[in-house]
Amino acid sequence: MFDPPAYFCLDCWDIKSFIKVVRQVKRGNANYTNIAYYISSLSETAKVFADKIKGHWAIENKLYWIKDVILQEDHCSFNDTQATTNFSILNTVALNLFRILGFDSITQGKRI
Repeated sequence: MFDPPAYFCLDCWDIKSFIKVVRQVKRGNANYTNIAYYISSLSETAKVFADKIKGHWAIENKLYWIKDVILQEDHCSFNDTQATTNFSILNTVALNLFRILGFDSITQGKRI
């Protein structure tokens, strides 16, 4: 945690914590850095906030990113809301089957 910028009014919204998270990732030969800011009405330790933020991103990385990128759910061309919902449910079922069958990589599972 760190001090927020001077123009940020903590008293206006009952904000207790201002958090800066720096993520550094290496993919292949490329290094990526992402900086995210969080505000909270909780007064917790940096460890508690780190665990909560990691938990959120674990869901994002293990489910939504895979559905969007690997299973190409965002490229779905259905015009009907029910069809889109059903397609998403089927993708989730497929994703869970890959995991139950022991595939660490969904891409690997799709190739078999």
